[in-house]
Amino acid sequence: MISLRRFFRQPKNLLALTLVGLFFVAAIFAPILAPSNDPSDPDPYRVAGRFTDRTPHPPSAEAPLGTTPGQFDIYHGIIWGTRSALRFGLFVAVSTALIGIVVGAISGYVGGWANTVSMRFTDAFLAFPAIAGVWLLRQVLPNPDSGLEFSWFQEFLVRLKIDPVMATLIIFSWMAYARLININVIQIKQSDHVLAAQAIGVGKTRILIRHILPAALPPAIVLLARDVGAFVLLESAFTFIGVGGVTEWGNLLVLSRDWVIGSAGNPFTYWWTFVPISLTLIFFGFSWNLLGDRINDHLNPRHGERSVR
Repeated sequence: MISLRRFFRQPKNLLALTLVGLFFVAAIFAPILAPSNDPSDPDPYRVAGRFTDRTPHPPSAEAPLGTTPGQFDIYHGIIWGTRSALRFGLFVAVSTALIGIVVGAISGYVGGWANTVSMRFTDAFLAFPAIAGVWLLRQVLPNPDSGLEFSWFQEFLVRLKIDPVMATLIIFSWMAYARLININVIQIKQSDHVLAAQAIGVGKTRILIRHILPAALPPAIVLLARDVGAFVLLESAFTFIGVGGVTEWGNLLVLSRDWVIGSAGNPFTYWWTFVPISLTLIFFGFSWNLLGDRINDHLNPRHGERSVR
């Protein structure tokens, strides 16, 4: 697996952890970095002016990064938005990874017709467009603001704050993990130490959990780290085009959508309406992608050879 001592010795690894850690710091210390008007019930959207004012205002002492139409403080939304972004990205990435790992590991270890059926089932999900899934699940999942009575299952989904975009990404993103783990498990179960464990009568479940999965998981860990940022970017894109979403970053972009092209076609007239949010999303995706690359480099068996040379 991974040697933590050797991992922390690499400056690039520390840089990746620091960049990702900045978002966790912002999420934890949001009440200090961007105080809310009501500390007991903080609102991720803070109005810095008159709500009826539909013209975005440039950065000022009251709003360091300017305001959107309706005078929503962009700085306040970015800081508080780190909480929902991390919650969304981590929840979706971990959920998809768990589903994919279970499907890929069991089908790869069982093999035969069960593996063939499982992989064809996985291929079927790969062929289904995610955006169509969002529209479908919007009709199925409950709307908390509808005022209708929910079943126990719908109430459970509401309490988990699972919206159509989140559910869609979980349902239609586990396949990469399943295929990756499936291939690794098929290869590893033919190795000498696994065959030796089978020969002495070790149980199948113990072999899979203790001898196969630890060697098969590293690539999935890399993919999970990269997916945290990718899912937040994708969710913001879905929010921007109007098919759903829950993170503040995407909603702030939607509020400023009509001001991206300023007066006389100059996109820099109201630059603060989209530049800070866009840079935050880019930086968030880059940070998790860099962390995934560093983990990948450290888990690569050839890493030790390169270090010696």
